[in-house]
Amino acid sequence: RYLGFSFHDTYEAFEEVLRGRDWDFCQIQYNYMDTEEQAGDKGYALAEELGIPMVIMEPVKGGMLATPPESVVKVLKDAEPESSVASWAVRFAANLEGVITVLSGMSNIEQMEDNLSYMKDFVPLNDKEMEVVKKVADVFHSKHMIPCTVCRYCVEGCPKHISIPDLFACMNAKKVFHDWNADYYYSSVHTVHNGKASECIRCGKCEKVCPQHLAIRELLKEVAGEFEKGQPQE
Repeated sequence: RYLGFSFHDTYEAFEEVLRGRDWDFCQIQYNYMDTEEQAGDKGYALAEELGIPMVIMEPVKGGMLATPPESVVKVLKDAEPESSVASWAVRFAANLEGVITVLSGMSNIEQMEDNLSYMKDFVPLNDKEMEVVKKVADVFHSKHMIPCTVCRYCVEGCPKHISIPDLFACMNAKKVFHDWNADYYYSSVHTVHNGKASECIRCGKCEKVCPQHLAIRELLKEVAGEFEKGQPQE
């Protein structure tokens, strides 16, 4: 009989809710890339100050921190060759004072075994490892990735049936990871039975439900410019 809440909004809203009653816990999105998003650093600090335990979701940012660019992988592997890339993100979240649970989405047994291997007898990040995480975050921020966590809330109400998270993933894959498959997936997979980015009618329904408060309509214009240039208009 513990009372808590899961949060996807601004820090101001978080503070209002958090101070609204004597909560047993709160659940926030937090990872080494999202320190300024939603509740962010300020929200984490406030929960700590009020002594409210935290559950952390999206520690690996929808998988983005498990499959980073090679420049990021090199930094992590140079520091600890035996550790998985994802382990750094999960350990960062679990390392925080006041955190009671870290929610990690897994796709297969191997990922579960990897998570269990370092969480079973958890060792906090030391100062040197925290410096590595900070360096990696700086590299990520320099890439200007679309910070979509693939929750897919935006897809259900889209009148043009645009698979927005998949198109954003294509954009990140091409611009950040230089994945030559991105154009193929855009034109031959994600827009075959769903709308193209250019078909957005700018109704704004997607932005109203986006937990990340992304400027989806403007981002779709950028995606269309990247993937549909030179294509014949229908």
